[in-house]
Amino acid sequence: MRIKEFKYVLGSLIIMISSHGFAQESPETSWKDKIDFGGYVKYMNTNQFVNLDAIYTDNLIHNRLNFKYYPNTKWTFSVEMRNRIFYGETVELDPTYATSIGRDNGVVDLSWNLVNESALLMNATIDRANIEYNKGKWNIRLGRQRINWGINLAWNPNDLFNAYNFVDFDYQERPGSDALRIQYFTGAMSQVELAYRPADNWDETILASRYKFNKGGYDFQLIGGNYRTDAVLGLGWAGNIKSIGFKGEGTYFHPRQNFTDTAGVMVASLSWDYTFSQGIYINVSGFYNSNGAGNGNFTEALSTNQTLSAKNLLPTRYAAFLQVAGAFSPIFGGGLSTMYLPDINGFFFIPTLNTSITENWDLDFVGQILFAEYPTNFQNLSNAVFMRIRWSF
Repeated sequence: MRIKEFKYVLGSLIIMISSHGFAQESPETSWKDKIDFGGYVKYMNTNQFVNLDAIYTDNLIHNRLNFKYYPNTKWTFSVEMRNRIFYGETVELDPTYATSIGRDNGVVDLSWNLVNESALLMNATIDRANIEYNKGKWNIRLGRQRINWGINLAWNPNDLFNAYNFVDFDYQERPGSDALRIQYFTGAMSQVELAYRPADNWDETILASRYKFNKGGYDFQLIGGNYRTDAVLGLGWAGNIKSIGFKGEGTYFHPRQNFTDTAGVMVASLSWDYTFSQGIYINVSGFYNSNGAGNGNFTEALSTNQTLSAKNLLPTRYAAFLQVAGAFSPIFGGGLSTMYLPDINGFFFIPTLNTSITENWDLDFVGQILFAEYPTNFQNLSNAVFMRIRWSF
């Protein structure tokens, strides 16, 4: 099925399900009980610099709207969108910025630059738009959705459909894919899942299955399928060693063309996490990419605008991650995340402070600091300081 046929199937199902859903409405149930609506409005100020001789300031006003409609117990309609206004020096100085913000790699282009001026950019993007059917052991979802197969915190090589950038902390919902997902629950703790993201050609298509089960107190998952130009096999698990959480995931990518004459790529991550009685949380993770080169533009690779894939989560061969976080009081918390890239002797620090102003108002301060031996000297490559205030409704 190519993109044209996928659009036709999606449109036909929406019409069919809409008719079915409204036909099943019960007159005793208020329409208000069938609708969930919420979202937030955020303002974020960003200051980026290498040294204090030049500071680049950017501003973002970010509104999110989440809408769900439940015509009956079997069907759910979901539409979620993010509306963003950018203004500041990046908009003014980067001629490619509007194009990168407005890019939509889905089957249907659902991203629009409503205002694109030299000093201001306004974008609206629908990142969730799907219909879902639940009955018995079956769950079927069609449309733009998040298919989350990742297990670890920092790096998710099992996340074939929606690899996300850990550095992009302001996008909590994470990207979605235009896809069909079918789940069948074989037991209370096991399921079989098939997911398909179409493209114009097979070398851009993702078609994969996942089998989840529980054994010996651990949740396991086995993954196999086609990932663009590669055949893939994946394994993931989550469990505990006494009171310490132990998680891992790895995916092997092998080119389909010249299968016997080419080498594959292995991407894997392990993590251990523990929560102390005082509420302090610690996470230690390791990363391996057999195709990591140990060179490249690492400032760009760790940028919040960088698009990642499960096969290319980092350009380095190895990486380590440490996060310590906790609450200092009922309304005040913080933490420090540190990423180490031994290939370039690089350290990436992310300190955070957060507080709850009132019930629906939150204030965050986040830093991102990169030191690395690049190209030959150990130096500070970039710094960013973020201040964000959020109102949720």
